[in-house]
Amino acid sequence: MSNRAFLIAGQSAARIANDDTDFRYRACAHDLPVGVQVATRCNELSETQFLVEDGIVEFMIGGGTGIAFDGDFVRVPPGVVYAYRNAGDTAAHILVRTVSPAPVHRALHVGFDFAA
Repeated sequence: MSNRAFLIAGQSAARIANDDTDFRYRACAHDLPVGVQVATRCNELSETQFLVEDGIVEFMIGGGTGIAFDGDFVRVPPGVVYAYRNAGDTAAHILVRTVSPAPVHRALHVGFDFAA
């Protein structure tokens, strides 16, 4: 696993944990500047979880809205559209984790024709 920074909503974010075997688990931490909104998105197969470490963040999940404060946990089920924005007057720090369901293992069926 390599550590690297990338951009989310104009600020740097740090990858903090990833499952490198089947990519079912990903986590990152980032700062959300005042007034910045993250565009709507949807993870069809993954649950997305947020922990607001510092600040005030407004979430839109499936058309409804709510405010999350320091220490609040927000869960977005797979297939639900969501967006969020900094609703406070200081930068918000959030942890974001996505968790996909266990992969489906399909049995390999090999047919043999013993009639010769």
